[in-house]
Amino acid sequence: MLIKNASIPTQKGLEIVDILVVNGIIETIAPSLDIKSSVVINAENCVVLPGFVDLNVRFSNSTLNQSHIDKLALRCLKGGVTTAVVMSDFTPRLESATLLDLVKFKIDQALIDIQLSAPLAAEKEDQLHNIATLLNNGASAILANSNRNANLLRRGMQYATMKDKPLFVQCYEPNLDDNGVMNEGVIASKLGLSGISNVSETTEVAKVSEMALFYGANVVLKTLSTRRSLDIVSTQKQLNRSLYSEVSIHHLAKNDTACDGFNTYAKLMPPLREEKERLALLEALKEGKIDILTSAHAPKSILYKDVAFEDAAFGLGSVEEFLNLAYTYLVKTGVIDFATLVDVCATKPAMIVGELKKGALKEGYCADIILFDPNYSYAVKDVHSLYYGDTLYGKVKKVIVKGTVVLEE
Repeated sequence: MLIKNASIPTQKGLEIVDILVVNGIIETIAPSLDIKSSVVINAENCVVLPGFVDLNVRFSNSTLNQSHIDKLALRCLKGGVTTAVVMSDFTPRLESATLLDLVKFKIDQALIDIQLSAPLAAEKEDQLHNIATLLNNGASAILANSNRNANLLRRGMQYATMKDKPLFVQCYEPNLDDNGVMNEGVIASKLGLSGISNVSETTEVAKVSEMALFYGANVVLKTLSTRRSLDIVSTQKQLNRSLYSEVSIHHLAKNDTACDGFNTYAKLMPPLREEKERLALLEALKEGKIDILTSAHAPKSILYKDVAFEDAAFGLGSVEEFLNLAYTYLVKTGVIDFATLVDVCATKPAMIVGELKKGALKEGYCADIILFDPNYSYAVKDVHSLYYGDTLYGKVKKVIVKGTVVLEE
């Protein structure tokens, strides 16, 4: 396969090159390659990117079945994601190597590389799972909640270090909130809804960061939503380079006014924060204090959304628009360039889960490649979308996974 006229991101801007792919591997990247190939793709007018690696996706309604696996793969492709790590808080609970083997057999047939995290402990009881067995049988990370028994978190960090796998930690202390359903602030007061405070996140970030330093664990702090959380991580990273901050595209694009009118499609966890917090997160991204961006894809059926705000499920489906959202709100607006986008959406997340030949357009790397048209625009017409009525820019025109075209628009 030969990709001609590819505009690829570099530190100096977009550079036009040709890319030769042989046996699923990028063999040569150079200007004006004069090589015969049975498959020639003209990438003119497109930006060519490595496939995104999303470390935070979920199945529909957090339920595992074949249909949901297939839907997730297709939605990922539309959003430029070729490798996705599924959060293990789905049902049936991933508690044994036998179930993991069965699930892996199913996901290995998907169009993209779907990986699984392993739940650290039982859902309700303070009982550690057989983490070593789950990691030995293919789980790529451990998933934990920060507010569980501290001894479980300690054991998780020890296993993560021993098995050289990342520990994903969701930082939230519910005991600091009175069953909050959205950000604690003016909008919540206006709607008469209980709020979720910043401190319920930041206190856990501080705790987990200190534990990660002590145990030397490779830890990803999931979906942070406050500037204070990022500042804590930034300070700790001076002592522990294996600590990583993750933020969703939604917390950079929207604020808590999206919840006005009891809009349940804006009900996320962590919640969308006020505008000053969103702007502070954007500034942190510019400063390099955000390591990973994610779609935080957690689709919920209308059955769980078209109800009273207090009863509605947290989460939204978004991965199919991930690249479009990132381009619209971050690159097109000049917050970051394409090279930085690749770093936080592909290169760093690939490195964290040990995919050392993914996440970049380099010779010898896996040929997971996206052709993206930045000149396309459209209005979001889905009334069930957080972005309903917004104009988004860009379109994924073609997706290549391991050297094979798997999606073409």
